[in-house]
Amino acid sequence: MPIRLDRRTRRDADLRHVDMESFLARDFPGLVSRHGPLVARGIASLQAPPLSIEIGDSSWSFSSDGATLVVSRGTVSGALVVTFDETEFSDWAQNQRSFNAMLTARELRHRGGSIADISVWDSLWLTLLEGWPVVDDTIDFIDRHRAPLDLGRVFTPADDPADVAHFLREAGYLHLRGWLDPADMNEVSSDIDRALPDYREGDGRSWWATLADGSRRCVRLQEFLARSPATSAILRGERWEQLRGVLAGDDLLGPPPVNGRGPEALIKPIGVTVGASDVSFHRDCHFGRHAYNCSNMVTGIAVTGSGEANGQLRVIAGSHRVLMPVEIAKSRPYLPVVAVPTEPGDVTVHLTCTLHESTPPLVEERRVIYTGLSLAPRADDAAGAGDGDGDGDGGGGGGGQALAALRERISRILLDETSRT
Repeated sequence: MPIRLDRRTRRDADLRHVDMESFLARDFPGLVSRHGPLVARGIASLQAPPLSIEIGDSSWSFSSDGATLVVSRGTVSGALVVTFDETEFSDWAQNQRSFNAMLTARELRHRGGSIADISVWDSLWLTLLEGWPVVDDTIDFIDRHRAPLDLGRVFTPADDPADVAHFLREAGYLHLRGWLDPADMNEVSSDIDRALPDYREGDGRSWWATLADGSRRCVRLQEFLARSPATSAILRGERWEQLRGVLAGDDLLGPPPVNGRGPEALIKPIGVTVGASDVSFHRDCHFGRHAYNCSNMVTGIAVTGSGEANGQLRVIAGSHRVLMPVEIAKSRPYLPVVAVPTEPGDVTVHLTCTLHESTPPLVEERRVIYTGLSLAPRADDAAGAGDGDGDGDGGGGGGGQALAALRERISRILLDETSRT
């Protein structure tokens, strides 16, 4: 069966306040009936400790009985213990916010267990809610003709559009060449140079980093499109519209984002010591709202080339199909890790559910433009900003006030960290 991009199972219109007792009575029985064995398999495979949740004076523990997920009252020995208030639990129980988001925002109150255990339970909880397996020994990578995929394949406009769309859905990413004129990248780079003097630390539309020599560099330029006629021409051009149609396949995409804070220009300098420049393995939906927004696409336009010498995108193939925890991806990934070296004018695409990272440059800096392509909104979806990440703007669907506020707090924390030398 073809893999669909649209994995949205929840709507903002269905959000309600959920307390633990009502969740256990109303939601948990059906969820554990459908997905409990998947959670138990994940617990066994990743050797996860029990999870104990404290809310006020009450506590509950989630663990495996070997066959499925079970819940009991009270905390248990050896558990990862997380303390919620009622609002935090309601958000977490409905995939509005994740442990990852609360941890990054320094709002997660926990004891016992490790950072890896927190990441594992983020994945296990999403498995319970959505049936997305943490492990799947049957996963393979095949093309439309049932032959093995070449995970390093580079697609050109001469390739069959159906093959391009299939590869994206099967592997979770794409490497494209020949869709854009490499000569245009010189002008895009010049636009970045001309735009840089318009950005200042604290302006709310740029990110900065400290380098090894103590200097400060702007590494992320939001609202870049208005300052780059070359980028505007690319994203409003016929070739980009053609590419958008190829990527859409049988899914319906919304219009390309050519207004607002994105697209963004990212500069990857050598020797960053403090600041959000190169981001290790993560998903663009790992802060929450996967079930409301995914899967959208993040497209990167290589202004300069990329590779081991000046940093590159790396992806974990198939990680949009298997819910590998972020911390496991950083240390012991159990799916193929694929580097995507680019030439100027190449385009990379990854799904918002695909684990990916940006490696730091060692010899010379690199530059990239990030923008997104989103699933078309559903009739009753709330309007709002899309899900982005530290390595580019993912574009994407509706908002979520809790997550929007949390993202703002995370942004302030990251910007505050970049101000320290």
